[in-house]
Amino acid sequence: MGMNLKEKEMKWYVPFGPIIVEAVISDELHNILITRGDQIRDGTHPNPAITKDANDYRDRLAGNLSEEYSYEGAFTENEDSIITKELEFLARKFLECAQKAGKISNAKKLADSWMNLSMKKPLWVNYMKSGEWNPAHNHTGDISCVTYLRVPKEIEEENKKQEHTKKSNTPSAGRIEWQFGNVGMKFSSGGFIRAPEEKKIYFFPASLSHLVYPFKSNVERVSVSCNFSCNLD
Repeated sequence: MGMNLKEKEMKWYVPFGPIIVEAVISDELHNILITRGDQIRDGTHPNPAITKDANDYRDRLAGNLSEEYSYEGAFTENEDSIITKELEFLARKFLECAQKAGKISNAKKLADSWMNLSMKKPLWVNYMKSGEWNPAHNHTGDISCVTYLRVPKEIEEENKKQEHTKKSNTPSAGRIEWQFGNVGMKFSSGGFIRAPEEKKIYFFPASLSHLVYPFKSNVERVSVSCNFSCNLD
């Protein structure tokens, strides 16, 4: 009697490569980050020492952007507590997801890294305009994150309607891409592209190469990034 192919069980695995975790930040965190970021660039921060010149962070970053600012000294003690509590909570969730996905070898390593996790300061804010971009780069620390404060709809409309993108099999204006491994290998993907959405946040290994593609629309996209250490060996 022949084998019933419909009842044939199959198992599949994706054992290689890093993990990327997606979540959503709170309205409270979003409001703090966008308010203080705008105050830095506009010169309206309550502390007159916090200015766009004093907090210019471009020489520390890979981005080809005209405005990137450190949040150094920009938060009240209460705001700093809110930010640290929420982002460290989410970073620990990243560690738990990594362990469940088999990226952390045992429970003790997870427990140790969970306890040792801390956010590296300062955070920084990126005001990305038409024609600007972020080349392939990685970060310091163990874990990195990026969240989006303003994402104009014109950027995704550009991907769908503009002549330079609408027929592409990889429309990428204003999108972020993480890269890993052999890009040309069959049955494998060396890149992972996502379209930013307001309040979405992504956590990923700090050493993972990533880039942001430019857009042509005459708008501005605002994002915030930071890193974490967790002493995971």
